Amino acid sequence: MKNRTNPFVPIYHNVNNGTNKEKEAKFLSGGGNALPQYIDVELTNNCNFNCRFCPTGTKSMHRMRGYMPDEVVEALVKNVKEYNIPAVRFIRWGEPTLHPEYLDILEKIKKTGALIHINTNGSLLDEAQIKRLIDIHLDSIKFSFQGADEGTYNEMRAGGDYIKLLNIIKMFYNMRGDLEYPYIQISTTLTDETDEQIENFKNDVGKYCDYYNIGFTKLNHLNVNSMKVSEEEKIKIKKLQEHEKINHVYRSNCMEAFDKLSINWNGDVTLCCSDYDNFMIVGNILDNNIKEIFNSNAAKIYRNAIAKGQYGLIKCCSECYETIPLTK
Repeated sequence: MKNRTNPFVPIYHNVNNGTNKEKEAKFLSGGGNALPQYIDVELTNNCNFNCRFCPTGTKSMHRMRGYMPDEVVEALVKNVKEYNIPAVRFIRWGEPTLHPEYLDILEKIKKTGALIHINTNGSLLDEAQIKRLIDIHLDSIKFSFQGADEGTYNEMRAGGDYIKLLNIIKMFYNMRGDLEYPYIQISTTLTDETDEQIENFKNDVGKYCDYYNIGFTKLNHLNVNSMKVSEEEKIKIKKLQEHEKINHVYRSNCMEAFDKLSINWNGDVTLCCSDYDNFMIVGNILDNNIKEIFNSNAAKIYRNAIAKGQYGLIKCCSECYETIPLTK
């Protein structure tokens, strides 16, 4: 297997340096000309899975559901091109491959010169889509799992199929062949899986990706009582929450607020990747451009609170803790 490097690594290296205070000082010294180093885009907040750990799957998300319309796509492409945004990731609160035009949208962004990445549950990919993703030079793709085997995966990802996903990833890997792109990642998070299960998972996926990582499933941020699921399901989720392993230490480096923007399907822009219900909206790209939104007073207020460590004042920050990584 070729030794490939994730093309996003230089960007991640830049945004992972510096404390929140240092980031705020650097931002303010820019005189209103700062720009995000990359952008996360939500093509839809709909999903074909009902995952137990996700506000989308548990129906605890209250904002309107939809698919990114043409006018938002046009505004996105225009902004990425005009401001030379280095990279765009198609992730957030939904399955991006559900958008009927997702391949065309990725291609439009790629033509601006930006790096492009997509997170997916992989379930909808077929040979034709994979060929198109390779042809448009997708730079990076991450396949998202939960658990470490068929039983634990299917328990956490209602609607998913562990074996089917493995076969799709194998097809993607084989179709890519010796090409340098896309960089293939696999990510899973665990609750109480055994060491044997974890080792078996590594054996299942290790031969068909360039990188895999295993972490802990974050569940304690979920308000189980607000979920539109059965009482039996709520009991299961509460039980899983008991196994969560998190360092309850706030992040000293927030790349979300200081280095990037996240854009919802309707054009709303938030400062936080974990904002599933419009808690930190700072603008809309149909009303203002990315530069104006990134340097807006609303964004500055949030950044100042984060730099001062006033995490409890902000919904998304109040429960944003460092997690304990298991392995890479």
